[in-house]
Amino acid sequence: MTEEQLEDCEKCLNRKRGRIDLEAICNIKGKTLDFEGNCRDFQHDNSVVSGKENKINAIKPNLKRAKLAKIFIWAVMALDILSIVSSYLQYNLLLDFQNNEFISDEMLESNDLREQLVAYLYLVVFIISAVTFIQWFRRAYYNLNIRANCDHSEGWAAGSWFVPIISLYRPYQIMKEMATKSTQLINLKTSQQNIVKTSTIGIWWTLWIISNYIGSFLFKSAFKQETIENYINATLGDIVLSLIGIPLAIVTVSMITSYSKKEEELTKLEKLKN
Repeated sequence: MTEEQLEDCEKCLNRKRGRIDLEAICNIKGKTLDFEGNCRDFQHDNSVVSGKENKINAIKPNLKRAKLAKIFIWAVMALDILSIVSSYLQYNLLLDFQNNEFISDEMLESNDLREQLVAYLYLVVFIISAVTFIQWFRRAYYNLNIRANCDHSEGWAAGSWFVPIISLYRPYQIMKEMATKSTQLINLKTSQQNIVKTSTIGIWWTLWIISNYIGSFLFKSAFKQETIENYINATLGDIVLSLIGIPLAIVTVSMITSYSKKEEELTKLEKLKN
């Protein structure tokens, strides 16, 4: 099969999305890829960028987005550490209150003010971090969609985070696909045999799901009866949530760094071959 024929297959609606190996690119049962000239079953897909030079020009830079996402993830981790300290102080204060020890109004007001400041600051930085991460995530999947036929559109890289049920697994699938396909592309262009490693992605997603579960529990706890026991449990939950946030931040930054290196390597290989 010639490179020109392969380019036609990659532009065809009958292709198997997500497959870059020649023997499995066509979705028509029993179809062989040894045709001569034009394929009779070819159906043009206008969303596919054709031509090597056009593909290179269509690739959008993503390194700055990766760096920005990592900066705000580190900022969230720093606030997780600050939150642990603040919650621990509140936990001790609540224990003293439970044991009927004297606590002044100034101590209570100071504690509430500190907790509110940490909570508001964390919320703002977390939202910015989420936005910058999804921007990087979508751009990375957009670039991969140009280089290979991915399983989903680039819009799902952003939208899947906000759709109920789908948000529990689709972002993980997309990130895993990104890691797998980028490694396969590098292997094809360099004749290397790099092994696809997705263990970090599995850890990242496990920590994210656990973090979301605890966050949901704490949100529901806010509407429970205002008792000292509920306040203590909520404070302990905040500490656990922040503790999970630390390795989650480290793993997420590691994952972004690893994939960014693959993107940069692919860009260099494409420029060399062009």
